[in-house]
Amino acid sequence: MDTRMEETKKVIAESLISLMKKKKFSSITNKNITDKAGLSHITIYRHFNSKDDIIKYYLNNITNTFIKTSKIVYTPNDFSSYIIKLFTHLEKNKDIAILLYKANMIHYLKDEFDRIFLAKAKNCNETYYYAFISGGLYNLYYYWIKNNFKETPQQLSNIFNNFYISKGDSN
Repeated sequence: MDTRMEETKKVIAESLISLMKKKKFSSITNKNITDKAGLSHITIYRHFNSKDDIIKYYLNNITNTFIKTSKIVYTPNDFSSYIIKLFTHLEKNKDIAILLYKANMIHYLKDEFDRIFLAKAKNCNETYYYAFISGGLYNLYYYWIKNNFKETPQQLSNIFNNFYISKGDSN
């Protein structure tokens, strides 16, 4: 992709996020975004179909950067380390989660979990498996957001592992 085009998209996305810190998502106009970004009003339409697409792009970019830079790999045998690494990343980006939660757009985070995990599936059985893992991690994250990020990633890993080991197969 053209580097200049990618930079423009990033500036638009960052401008929207910045505006969301001050205004309700529903009251932010495309003109507000381009004004904040210092771009012409028509520029936004060259890159995005809607404000929702901007949010999706922003989340996709954060996720892809994290995966690339952290080299995180899901392995069932080392799930504790995976949870710690994932939730440490999520904690660093909690501001966006809070903004999305307040804007009733938290489901876009679920879409990111699904995008990453379901892409790993090679057949129907694996699709169900990864849907289960994705949904479980997302719901753990969602509750953590609602609980105001009280626990550390290490504590979440311990809670999950203790629950799964003690109750996972017996309920």
